[in-house]
Amino acid sequence: METPTIAIIIVTVAAVAAILYVWDRRTKQEAVDWGNATKLAVGAGSIAGGVAYAVGTEDASAVVEAVSSSVQEMFVGRPSF
Repeated sequence: METPTIAIIIVTVAAVAAILYVWDRRTKQEAVDWGNATKLAVGAGSIAGGVAYAVGTEDASAVVEAVSSSVQEMFVGRPSF
């Protein structure tokens, strides 16, 4: 996955996390702590960026495909021990 794509994912997830935090505080009629909003946005963006980077590699897609076929076989096929 390209760096600009990962950056877009990070910024989008961070913005959505901050907006949802502010919205939650406003609907509960509580004060918005901007320090907590910033920590939440940075944390959510970092995690999303890390996941996007890890899953975006070509090797990861082969692992996901192998695991998904094993899980599918577990639910639709006969297990072998």
